[in-house]
Amino acid sequence: MSDAWFGRKVVFLCDHDGDGSVGFVLDNFTDRPLKAVMDEAEEWPLQQTLAVGGPVHDDSLFYLHRMGDVVSGGMPVLPGLWLGGDFDELKAGLDSGRYGDGDVRFFVGYSGWTPGQLDAEVQTHSWYVHDAPLEEKLQAIFHPPEEGLWQGMLASKGPGHARATRLPVDPSLN
Repeated sequence: MSDAWFGRKVVFLCDHDGDGSVGFVLDNFTDRPLKAVMDEAEEWPLQQTLAVGGPVHDDSLFYLHRMGDVVSGGMPVLPGLWLGGDFDELKAGLDSGRYGDGDVRFFVGYSGWTPGQLDAEVQTHSWYVHDAPLEEKLQAIFHPPEEGLWQGMLASKGPGHARATRLPVDPSLN
């Protein structure tokens, strides 16, 4: 993909089933700190730059976290990873300093696909699929590098994929 939303970006899928797919772009950073959009974040032990999770509901804040049942109502995504939940409970943990940057990650908007849409895009080779080990996924979610996440993930798939990182964004320039 060469578009501004997904071109050379890593999307972490949280849910993919017959009802559609939901995920977050991990490396589409804004220049705005979390504190710029939420006054209460000023006191939180977070140094996050907001990422744009995708084009769907890009006026809303979403979060992935490691707090499990401490934040009720979250959707389990992976062992040790949840999506959303009771925001007041999350705020209480952040207000007290119990949680920090490695425990929660905020996104503006999310990426979504209708039933079958993402599968069709994968079939047409619009996406590289990479099922990384759990620790690599959690590292990419909570501590992504400012640059090079897509290249690193793709290169970890092997030499053939590593070559793709050196191709021009516009194939007609090749």
